[in-house]
Amino acid sequence: PVGISLFLSWKYKLGLSKSLIIGVVRGTIQLVAVGYILLWAFRQSDPWVLAALILFMVGAASESALKRLGGLQNEKSRRKYRWILFTAILGAGLTVSYLEFVVIRPTPLWEGRYLVPLAGMIVANAMNSAALGVERFRSELELRSGEIETLLALGATQQQAVLKTVQVSASAAMLPAINMLMVLGIVALPGMMSGQILAGESPLTAVRYQLLICFSIAATAAIVTWVSIQMTQKLYFTKNDQFIRSQDSGD
Repeated sequence: PVGISLFLSWKYKLGLSKSLIIGVVRGTIQLVAVGYILLWAFRQSDPWVLAALILFMVGAASESALKRLGGLQNEKSRRKYRWILFTAILGAGLTVSYLEFVVIRPTPLWEGRYLVPLAGMIVANAMNSAALGVERFRSELELRSGEIETLLALGATQQQAVLKTVQVSASAAMLPAINMLMVLGIVALPGMMSGQILAGESPLTAVRYQLLICFSIAATAAIVTWVSIQMTQKLYFTKNDQFIRSQDSGD
């Protein structure tokens, strides 16, 4: 399969051959390394080890989401947004905890072979929602700065002035999760369901698990989007509801 991609890149002079080879080698090394780490973590069966592993995943996700944000011109602003993204993505722990401790309820409750894969799926989607929410909110604030200042001058509160901005940004951040629900079973069979079917599980059992995951992803998108937008909003307003027109809020 990689050979086909390399051939097409070479034939049409796409200039992607080097990136493709690096991606294949890097992805292989990363997945093999993760496989060995998970083997070790599962054998430990230690909740602190699993918690550290999940926090590492959240940290890596927040760093990846940070790279998607444009206009961060200094380290101070990057630190602020890194903290916002980390905190927002950490909110995915609510749905992961619900899945692990309420729905599945393994013995022991911190069973790694359930907790880590569930956290991986939820955190990956939380990363996308956080990045989309923050980036769109910042863009909308810049576009609507005149409108926001006018509303504030007319006596509107901070929340009233940014209501439309929040609505547009939250809708954009949650749209991928909603679109996923719309096409379930019609356009695609998601990874978890396909994996269970390939492993010999009944398709109906696989459907139940996949619905649970997809509903949890949608809930996570809502939580993460709300947290990320609320925290970002504080960077653009003073305590007296004065609007700060700054591209990266680093000052």
